[in-house]
Amino acid sequence: MKTYLLEEMTWTEIREAVEQGADTVIICAASVEQHGPALPENTDTILGYAEASDLAKRLGNALAAPVIRPGLSAHHMCFPGSVTLRPEVFEMVVEDYVQSYVQHGFRRIVLISSHGGNFRALEEIAGRLCEKYPEACIVTGCSLDELDASLAEMEQAEGLREGTCGGHACDWETSVMMYLDEPFVRKDRLQTGYVGPLTGELLARFFKEGVESVSPIGVMGDPVNADRERGKRYFYHLQDMQEKAVRDHIRRWEAQKCAQKK
Repeated sequence: MKTYLLEEMTWTEIREAVEQGADTVIICAASVEQHGPALPENTDTILGYAEASDLAKRLGNALAAPVIRPGLSAHHMCFPGSVTLRPEVFEMVVEDYVQSYVQHGFRRIVLISSHGGNFRALEEIAGRLCEKYPEACIVTGCSLDELDASLAEMEQAEGLREGTCGGHACDWETSVMMYLDEPFVRKDRLQTGYVGPLTGELLARFFKEGVESVSPIGVMGDPVNADRERGKRYFYHLQDMQEKAVRDHIRRWEAQKCAQKK
């Protein structure tokens, strides 16, 4: 069975793949952090592998790197088990990944995140790495704002009340986990967390004072009625959005390079 995961391949298989045209690598940054009473600490890692593998398949001539974790999770440290990296350490890890794959002949590097706390950092890091490795196309996927807007759209499409898909251990994340790896979900421990609008003020408190300041159980949303089939719809809807964002970013990079050569 074909795998898109570099860590499941031998070095000769990777060399052959590059020689046959695999010029793109997907690097997903995840986390090791609390996900409420019902989801495991490796939730974002499980999601990250699934997202990176599916995106590699969609793009063609692409492979997926080992998922980076832990990530930037300072706002989850009030809960036992969460692990966070310092921002400068996170950036060094991402750069070492990029440098390694550029050295191995990958021309396009796609940085995505399965954890909300990594999104903006990856965008900033990608900008700096573009200057340091001008020969490589280094792009990110969709933004955190685009993800939040998409969750709101899916809420409406599924007939759910506002805030059900709050973005963390919510109906969306729990349903997707049921679709990808259902035994990890402790269904008897599903509890409603913060349900309401994600205002700028609330999100600022979320990141500055920690998740516990908004939701004492660490859940943003309501996973109580999470559903496997809905999780499948969520997953592929977001992957459609991710694919479009990555393709658009690659096209812009290539157009910019063409313009510079003229």
